[in-house]
Amino acid sequence: MLYFKATNVEELEAEAQKRAHEVSVFTTKAIIEALEKDADKVVVGVLTTLDLDLSVEKSGYLDALETNLVRCEEAEEFELCKESIKWITKLRD
Repeated sequence: MLYFKATNVEELEAEAQKRAHEVSVFTTKAIIEALEKDADKVVVGVLTTLDLDLSVEKSGYLDALETNLVRCEEAEEFELCKESIKWITKLRD
């Protein structure tokens, strides 16, 4: 679970941008785990100051995997990239 300390949306965007690789890798891992378990939604983070969960719905899994693939490559998470590409292909079909 990712924990964010931002107190508003603008701060959250800035914090997520600073932690971009960490956020992308964690989000990708969480979505793949959710897909393996056939979960309809996955919580990837918590905005602790506002007691708000940050989640991805099943309908957004494909888009999230595609969006985060480049950052996972930049983070040199190559095995994770392979797994992500496998799921992207499955979800597109």
